[in-house]
Amino acid sequence: MSTSRRVTNLALLVSIGLVLSIIESTFPPLLPVPGAKLGLANIATVVALYAFGPGMAIEVTVLRSILGGLLRGSVVGLFLSFSGGIASTLVMIVIYLLLDRYISIVGVSVAGAVTHNVVQLAAAFLLIQHAALFFYLPYLVLLSVPTGLFVGFASRRVTVSLQGMFPATG
Repeated sequence: MSTSRRVTNLALLVSIGLVLSIIESTFPPLLPVPGAKLGLANIATVVALYAFGPGMAIEVTVLRSILGGLLRGSVVGLFLSFSGGIASTLVMIVIYLLLDRYISIVGVSVAGAVTHNVVQLAAAFLLIQHAALFFYLPYLVLLSVPTGLFVGFASRRVTVSLQGMFPATG
């Protein structure tokens, strides 16, 4: 893939992730669990991984986390988003590279969602230093499954469409 096409794809995926994140921020909370949300922006990362490879997935996550934090004006939010995003992307990449024959894009997305919530909660603990935060862990992990399923199914649909449009992807 040419450099200009690669940069264009990266910019599109980062932009889509940011727009999905902004749209999602207008939704009311899923449940009275702090931090619980669908994670729609992760569709951009999962699509990047499956359509363009691990490098693009990391770049999308890094840029989306940094730009999202800057747009929201929250250093804490940037730290939490970045830590959860990088950890979940790395876990998804490892599963994608080593277990792709056994675990589908949907399963990879669920693993990413669980990782994101666990690492983000650990990062919040580093900032707040209060063990009561871990009270939310079982709820966040349970919520990770349906949200990861949703993101995974949406990502699969997008990735299949991209392969039909651009046979060189994937």
